[in-house]
Amino acid sequence: MEQNEESHRVPDRITLGGPADIVAAVPYILGYHPSDSLVVLGLRDDPPRLNTAFCRESAPADTDADHTAAAESIAETLRGDECAAALVVGYGPESDVAPQVRAVRGAADREGVPVREALRVADGRYWSYVCESAECCPPEGVGYDPSASTVAATAVANGLSAWPSLSSLRDHLAPVGGTRRARMRAATRTAEERGADLLGDRPPRGRDAYGPRFRAEGVRAVREAVAAVNRDAPPQDPGRLAWLGVVLGCIRVRDEAWTLIGRESAEAHQRLWREVLRHVEPAYRPAPGSLLAVSAWARQDAALADAALERVYEVDPDYSMAVLVHRALRAGVPWQGYPPESLQAVWPLESP
Repeated sequence: MEQNEESHRVPDRITLGGPADIVAAVPYILGYHPSDSLVVLGLRDDPPRLNTAFCRESAPADTDADHTAAAESIAETLRGDECAAALVVGYGPESDVAPQVRAVRGAADREGVPVREALRVADGRYWSYVCESAECCPPEGVGYDPSASTVAATAVANGLSAWPSLSSLRDHLAPVGGTRRARMRAATRTAEERGADLLGDRPPRGRDAYGPRFRAEGVRAVREAVAAVNRDAPPQDPGRLAWLGVVLGCIRVRDEAWTLIGRESAEAHQRLWREVLRHVEPAYRPAPGSLLAVSAWARQDAALADAALERVYEVDPDYSMAVLVHRALRAGVPWQGYPPESLQAVWPLESP
């Protein structure tokens, strides 16, 4: 997963009737309100619907070559996804947005995917790069109130939500620091020693050869943590958090936690695994980050799931559970429990 360019599966419940609807819909398509970004929506004709979306974060150091490379990658994907047309929305000042829009329009045109609308959004107004009529698209832009849009109301009614910004989403999962981090380092060393004692003279060969004693203690720790969060008392003690991080290194223990996530319990699991993810040492992030992504997926919060997977990939880009969940999100697979049957055939569970 690249950090500044990500594809998003687009919900099928939003109907776009014009520029104002497009601007109102984007936050619910991405799951957050974008800023200093370029958003590209791919459309199919048969049946008429939004198919996929890209959001590329702008950076001050971006060059024309960067814009061209990104545009070509997006255009190739639009063609590969059999999109018949595209919509482009840039957020930020004209000097930043215009070169990116030009690059995407040119690349998409070369791939045979025409851009039907291209907009710039800033300071509560939008401008069209396609419409030349001063009556509907005046030089000073068109003011809009996304909260008053029927698109926003429809999105919310269908269970969609939007974080205030991408940075707020990332801050929500930021690792703890300061004294708390120092206590976690010490607690992790203690937890690792405890795990080593359970393994005895037989250290694991491979990722899940932990033995029955270790697995039993790990499953017990997971179930106790889930029970605690269901009582609205998530674990906060560094020792318990560090121990959860260590035992989740056992695939069987992690999968036990996965099986406990359901639609009704997903909110509690989301709180639990966020707490663990933010506290554990980096090496132990992949399992709780992936469990958090599953919990968010069950609650239709793809943006949070993506952000959790981003934390995982910072440590282990090949962590199999994260890759599985990422594929499901990109394919638009609806939450079906553990794990989606449609994915089991192509991605078998790891053996104990």
